[in-house]
Parts: sequence; structure tokens; C-alpha cells
Amino acid sequence: MVFYRLPYRTTFILAVSVGATCSAYAAETERYQVSPAHRAVPQKQSTQKALAGMPHKKGSASLEEITVRSNRRTQQANNTPASIVALTGKTLQTTGVRDALSLARDIPGLMAESTSGSTNPRYRLRGIGTNDFSANMTTAVGVSEDEVFLDSGASQGVPIYDLDHVEVFRGPQGTLQGKNTTAGMVSYYTKKPTNTLDGYVRGTAGNYGLLGEEGAIGGPIIKDKLMARFAIVNRRMDGQYYNGTHKNPTGGYQYYDMRGQILARPVDNFSILIKGHIGRNRTEVPIDHVGLLEGGVDAQGYAQGSRRNIQNNGRTDATTRRAGLSVNARYDFAGGWSLSNIFALEWNHFNVFSDDDASPAPVDYQENIGGVGRVLSNEIRVASPQNKKIRYIGGVYYLRNMTQSYSQQPLYSPIDFGANGNASSFNINTQDAAVFSALSFDLTRRLTLDIGGRFTSETRNANGEAWAYNTQDSNPYYAGNRALTYINTNTGTFIDPATGQAISGPPLKKTFNRDSEDASLKYRFSHGIIGYLRYARGFRTGNYNTYVATASDFSLYNPEVLTDYEGGFKARLWRGKAQLNLSGFHYDYNNMQVTILQNTGTHTTNAARAVSNGFEFEGQVRPMENLFGSFGVSYQDAHYTSFRNASAPAPINGGNPVDLSGQPLERAPHVTSNFLLSYKIPVSFGDFTLQTDWRYTSRYRFQAWSDVHPSTPAAFLASPQTQALVRRAFSQKPVITGNVRIAWHSVDEKTEVAFWLHNITNQMTYTNAFGGFFNRNISRYPGDLRSFGFEVMRAL
Repeated sequence: MVFYRLPYRTTFILAVSVGATCSAYAAETERYQVSPAHRAVPQKQSTQKALAGMPHKKGSASLEEITVRSNRRTQQANNTPASIVALTGKTLQTTGVRDALSLARDIPGLMAESTSGSTNPRYRLRGIGTNDFSANMTTAVGVSEDEVFLDSGASQGVPIYDLDHVEVFRGPQGTLQGKNTTAGMVSYYTKKPTNTLDGYVRGTAGNYGLLGEEGAIGGPIIKDKLMARFAIVNRRMDGQYYNGTHKNPTGGYQYYDMRGQILARPVDNFSILIKGHIGRNRTEVPIDHVGLLEGGVDAQGYAQGSRRNIQNNGRTDATTRRAGLSVNARYDFAGGWSLSNIFALEWNHFNVFSDDDASPAPVDYQENIGGVGRVLSNEIRVASPQNKKIRYIGGVYYLRNMTQSYSQQPLYSPIDFGANGNASSFNINTQDAAVFSALSFDLTRRLTLDIGGRFTSETRNANGEAWAYNTQDSNPYYAGNRALTYINTNTGTFIDPATGQAISGPPLKKTFNRDSEDASLKYRFSHGIIGYLRYARGFRTGNYNTYVATASDFSLYNPEVLTDYEGGFKARLWRGKAQLNLSGFHYDYNNMQVTILQNTGTHTTNAARAVSNGFEFEGQVRPMENLFGSFGVSYQDAHYTSFRNASAPAPINGGNPVDLSGQPLERAPHVTSNFLLSYKIPVSFGDFTLQTDWRYTSRYRFQAWSDVHPSTPAAFLASPQTQALVRRAFSQKPVITGNVRIAWHSVDEKTEVAFWLHNITNQMTYTNAFGGFFNRNISRYPGDLRSFGFEVMRAL
């Protein structure tokens, strides 16, 4: 980083960082000198006490209190001045959440979409996210696991098993969360090794060939000094759809994941946690077909007759492999300060095949995209004692991401489309360095001020090439017989394939220097009731568009910046039997990054401005020991305020840009709501628990341009009926889905037998849609249908 060129806001952040460290340390020293009796309880002991109070005690009708760590300190979720949802691993298990894609069913305002099943999901919060599905994408919603930021999108499809809890933090994260994000964070915390021998095994079976095995075991190797935990999951399903061309089920998956952790405490004030994981996820992705010509046919005369009987004749499988190693070391000083170092290596390989025409036609429009990501990160963090009036966290962060992104389309040649192919391969090398600080002041006994800042310097380097090739019928993905190389960064070649003329390309190296800040004011009205105001500004860094069909698609776009103003109340009422949370927000979005899928390739650009206004209202209640209910409602009005020159597939508006000003953001439903009710019936041989959970989502669209009324559409899209069909096919209609679960638990609560039914009303849902307008069709990605099964669990 070049410090003499820092802007004034960065200078302020660094000054606050250094000054805060000195002032906090001075206050600490003074406190020890004046009153030695007030020495702080060691951080490890206070943390253990906080965690020990988490479980709901049998015989008590109060709510469980979940301890969260999104601010890098242990704090109860209902005392955190932000809109945050925390769910235990047990809750996720009972609602049928098995992976990152299905997590969104339990969180109001969280959306997850994919064109590759659970292998590469993309999150949205409060209407903010990404439509980029390349291996090189950067997410607006960050994902971390055990405080390791998962910078590569393909690593974010985390299988959910042996999980302590998950935290969903709404709003920009610009201080303590690894890399900056504009929409929020999803943070997973796995179960850690302890001094107590424990473990479990769980078996699952259901219709559509569902089988699953899961288990974990952990405990002491050397009491108080060395502990370990190992967990594994394996799950598979044949699929809920049938491919009439290949004559086999589709929509199924098979994944495994395993995780090992060793926790060493050679001395009382030093701990080191070593964690390794490896896994593989393979999904057969069903693709639904919507013909745009009269009679519902496409350009090759095919019309799909049944939603569940599809006819894809190309490959539609998606595979992700992921592995990682992390080392989390912490040293607690005598004065209560702590020093942590978190080092991590993450690797993934992402590969997707798609049958773009979604039909059995002999002319098979298909493609293969993917990439390999290698990420190294290290964070050094210092924290003051947690029980002082002035508290400090600060440190430095470094990340390096080396991603290769590739694509092949056997019939997408830019010089003879429909006859030959197109291929590309780009390497993006990212180096991210940051310094961060966060201060908490107890201004009075009731009033607390939190401020934080971060300065980030991120450099991206790009190199690679794109070319047209002559397709071999026997091996359509062999791209070695080149017809034209229209991008080669090593030789400075950038050619428009349509004209053969040289054009200018983007800079191949770019450094983005950005600062981000947040501040919150929390007031404790009484025990269990707080109100807060929060300001946060975050950014998502600039990047290269690497899913290209022409030389102009390979482009560099700028960072986006989101400023959040919000406030809320959190109240624990009725002697701890009820919890109500209310938050409202206003987002100002500048230079918003929008990825628009074209006929072939994508185009990512910066929209001028967007806003999002809304609120979340959530609650839990336990009126008696055996009855529990929760609800959540999220409302948002997210729309572009100025975006007059948005690109769109050429047939939509005759190749002309469209005006999206005033249009809602894609994948941003106005309303999402969740409801859960659970009732326990004690019997002499244990208890039965009846549970049902429901989710409502209002209409939303998949593509930014799909609701626009074009002025110069192609002839086959010109009729009002066809335009209405396009709007329907590129959107998800309002939908209500529900699950039910009946479980028996033994008297010692170590055995569980459960029966479940998911998507009771058998609602048809979709996770994405794109237009194969060259073939006069739209392809859609259907979601899960009704399913049932049972599971048996036994704990040690």
C-alpha cells in the first residue's frame, strides 16, 4: 500500500486506530494501577461462561439465547445493534436445511439462486446480490466459515452438518469481516473440540432414492491440553424430474464432506485450532423449456409437454470440489488483551455443463463453464478486554486469490454461430491488503457508541485469451483447432470478430483503494430492551468480466458503494418468554454492479444509482416449556433510480439499450415471511415433537430487463402475448411453501426418530431463468418438489 497517497478519510481511520489503541491501553493501565481488585477476568473464562448459558434449560419456559460473534466478540444476538439472525444447527436440521442453497428458506429477506444446484449458490440480502455465475465472481453477500472469509464463489456452497450455529448479518460489512461486502454476511460456525466426549450418528432415507449418513465424534486426547473432533456427511438423491431423452431421473445430487479439527492448549493462555476439510458435490441440474413461437415451440420445433418430464439431450451436470486448511492461534495476555492469528488456504474446482436449448433437437446448443480457485488469507487481530468501558479490536488482513475462469460453447462461434465453437480462459490474480479498527465506548450506563473503519488496497491482474474454433462432431468440446484468436492479452490482441478490426482492451492491472466505515449508537431502555441507530458504508471491489462471447465482453468494471442508514429495537419480554426485533433501513447504492446475461456471454456494468427501503419484523415466543413459535417478515422496495443505458439481449429491444430507471432490482421480492410452530408432547417413554414451518415469497424477476416494455423488439417477440410470456417465464410467481416434521425423542434425549414432509403443497418454484433467444426459447431451472422421508439419530 502507498500510504502517502491515502485520502483524508483513510488518514482519519488510521489515526483513530492508533489513538484508540493507545487510549484503551492507557485506560487499562490506569485501572490496574488504581484498583488491583478490579483486574479483568481472563477472556477465555468469560467466553466459556457466556457460551455455557446458551442452551435452553429443561423445565424453563424462557427462550434460548444464542451467542453471536459477527463483531468478533461473544455477544447475545438480542443485544447486538444490527439486524442479525442467528439459528442453531439443531434448528436448521429440523427445518430440512442441508446446504447453502436451502438456507434461504429459514431467513426472511435472504434469497439464494443458482444455475448449478447447490454447487454454486449466490445469495441476496435486502434485494442486493449478484447474477454473475462465473468462477471469477465477487459476491455482495460474503460467506465465512469459522472466521475464514470464503472469497471464491465456488467455495461458498457449504454443506450444513455438525454446525453450532449460523449468523446472517444484514447490511454492509466494512470493518471486521475479512473482505468488504455491500449486502451482508452469512457466517457459519462449526462445532469445536471440547473436553467432553460426545458425538452422534444420523441416517436419512426418503423418496426419490434419498439416502444420507452423517456423524461426528469429539473429545479429549489429553485432558485440557489436546482435543479433537471429526465429522462427515454423505448424501445422495436420484432426482425429482425425469429426462425422457436420456431415460433416467434428473435433478438429483451426491455430495460428501468431511472435517477434522484439533485444538491444542499447551499452556492456559494459548490455544491453537487446526482444521482441515475436503468435499465434493455433484448435481444433475434439470432445465425446463419454454418455447416462444406459436404453440410453445422453439426454432427447432420442440415444445415441452410436461414440467417434470424434460428432454435435455446435452449434459447438465455441475460439480464442485473444495478443500481447505486453517490455523487459528490465540494468545491471552495477563491484562485481558488477546492476540489472534487466523491463517487459511482454500482450494476449489467448479465445473458446469448446460444444455442451453433445453431440448432433444439434433442441433445441440450446450456449453461448459468453470474454473479453479486458490485462496490464501491471513488475519492478525488484537482485542482489548471485553468487560471495560472502552473496548478495542484492530488488526491487518491479507488475501491472495488466484482464479482461472474458463468457458466452452461448441456452437457459439462469433464468426459462424451455430456451426462452430467459442472458448476462453482467463486468470485473475487478486491481492487484498487491509488495516481495520473498531472501538466501543460505554458513554453512560445505558448508552454505547461503536465506531469502526477499514482501509483496503486491492490489486487485480488479468491475463488470458478467447478464440473461435472449428468444432469436431465426435468431440465438440475439443477447442484445439482454432479459427480466430480474438483476445490474447500477452500479445495485446483485441479483435472484433464481426469485422476483423482491432479494438482497444481494458487495462490488465488495476488497484482499487477504498475506505469503509460504520458507527452505531445503542441505548438500553431497560433490561432486555435496546434501541439502536446504525450507519455503514461498504463496497464491493471492481473486477473483470470473464464470461465472454466477443472481445468487448472482456471488460473491467468499477467498485460499487452502498451506504446504509438504519435503526431498530430489540425487546426481550414476558420474563424471557418472548423476543421481538424491528429494524428499518434506507440504502443508497452508487455504481451498482449489474451482470446481464446476453444471448451468449455476459456483460457486467455499473448502474448509475439504486435505492432500497424496507424493514424486518421478527419474533420468537415460548409461552410454556413445550410450545415454541417464531415469525419473520421482511419488506423491501429495491429499485434502480437511474439506469438509462442498460444492455439487454439483442432480440429484446433490437440491440438497443433499455431504460431500467424505476424498475425493481432482479431477485428482490417486496415481501418474504417465515413462520414456525413447534409443540412437544411428553409421554412415559420420551416425548413427541410436532413442528411445521412455512415461507411466503412475493413475485420477483430473474433478469433486470425482463419486465421492460421494449420499443423495438424482434419480430418474434413483438406481440403483447409473447411479451407477457417473457415476463412470466423470467419471474417467480408468489409462492407459499411449507414443511412438517414429527419426531420422537427418548427419555435421555439421545435417540431421535423423525418423519418429515417438505413442500407440502407441491409448489413449482424456479431458481433462475435465461433466454436462448437465438433458438427462440427460455430455459428455466426448477426447484425442489414435494418429498418425504425419515431419519434416525443416536447421540453418545
